[in-house]
Amino acid sequence: MRMILLAAAAFAIAAPAAAQAPVPRGEEVEAMAPAIEGAADAMLDLDVGPIVDAADPWRRGPRVRHRSLRDIARRDDPYFEQRLRGRIYATTAAMAHMMDAIAAAEPAMRRSLIEMERGIDAAIRDARRGPPPRGIDDDWDRDFDDEGPDDDPDED
Repeated sequence: MRMILLAAAAFAIAAPAAAQAPVPRGEEVEAMAPAIEGAADAMLDLDVGPIVDAADPWRRGPRVRHRSLRDIARRDDPYFEQRLRGRIYATTAAMAHMMDAIAAAEPAMRRSLIEMERGIDAAIRDARRGPPPRGIDDDWDRDFDDEGPDDDPDED
């Protein structure tokens, strides 16, 4: 998971500066927690009773007209809402720390990406020049020359 986040951060930094939004500060991310909590509350009030009835029309038992996600979640966990609220605030706090760390690492990541870009450009320029001149032994294993692997190179 961390590698995915680092890769995403690297791609975000590598994007053209005009197309980038600044990395949000940790306080801004943490301040989003009440809005996320409100959105979760709205989703928990969603009436899913008709969807549940349609998915299992031969179900035995009484039909309940209004069945929200909140009702279903509370049935098995009476502390569901407190746990959800705690997870929302804990996650936004962790994301705030991560955004601050990304903002702090951004200059070093930018320099690394610039160095990588220069290295790739140099490799492309070298490739366009063509293969190395003849007479250069670029064999990766010097022990295995044209004579074969059984020949001892020190026998001469």
